[in-house]
Amino acid sequence: MNLIKAFEIDQIFRGIVGHSFENGLRLHRLTERQIAHLDAASEAWGVRARCTAGVRLVVRTDAESVELVGRVLPGARSYAGIDVEVDGKSVAAHRLEAGPETLALSLAGFEEKKIREWDVTFPQSAILEIDALNVPEGTVVEPVDRPSHRLLCLGDSITQGMDALGPASAYPLQLARMLNADLLNQGVGGHIFDADALDPELPYHPNLVTIAYGTNDWGRELTVDEISKQVNAYLRVLLPSVEGADVVVVTPIWRKTGQEVRAGGNLTAFSRVIRDNASGLGVRVVDGLGLVPHRPDLLPDGTHPNDEGFLHYAINLRRALG
Repeated sequence: MNLIKAFEIDQIFRGIVGHSFENGLRLHRLTERQIAHLDAASEAWGVRARCTAGVRLVVRTDAESVELVGRVLPGARSYAGIDVEVDGKSVAAHRLEAGPETLALSLAGFEEKKIREWDVTFPQSAILEIDALNVPEGTVVEPVDRPSHRLLCLGDSITQGMDALGPASAYPLQLARMLNADLLNQGVGGHIFDADALDPELPYHPNLVTIAYGTNDWGRELTVDEISKQVNAYLRVLLPSVEGADVVVVTPIWRKTGQEVRAGGNLTAFSRVIRDNASGLGVRVVDGLGLVPHRPDLLPDGTHPNDEGFLHYAINLRRALG
């Protein structure tokens, strides 16, 4: 039985706002309006927006195995991970090279036939096309109720989950698990405070919104006045569309080059400008410098956390949120 033919797409997949059928099923975590803007603004943004960051298959089934048939296409990175949990325990961590070839991947297998809850996290830095999600004929498959609390994570490549090897290690998913929340991850690698990338008609109504931009704005040599205008414009568009949600701005985390002085000062000074403008609009702010220990081994490329660094991020952000 092919699950994508047997069920409505939004019954079995989490972290999406839409889908399309191209060469196979593609799952979308940004709306058509958002993707069109990102395509027009930057080819790289458009590609990264199509990656399946935070997207998961969640079902309850007595199937002994689940097989994924499809393609893992290069996106933000040429490698990809698929993490599999069953009944809340990690049972498989697939690490793949992205490419055009069709693969038939057994996600996990068991000898005993009994009801289990499968939670499969798809690649955060690659584009997934699914032809089939196969389970043996005659097995029981049921959708799983979603948590009532909803988390929307907005941000750049760090929010998208680059460069974790395991997509389940990215901080938005870890934070969602700590909060027992449904997650929509709209992190896009290279992105900035960009009000035009917001969709006021986003079909997702969060209780909590985290916003983690700034490191790319700083790298683009924005001045203090320019980042002030961008933060204000972004929040003035966002806040009416998420009325009633708790909105939290997370300033940039530590990075090796953060003491360099650029047009907006060093990264610490630049972050203070983001903090002051967000606070001026009544938005809560978390100091990102306190989230990941200032250890180069946790940020191998100097900017992006590895899996261990992301876990520090998630745990400390959860503490900061109270």
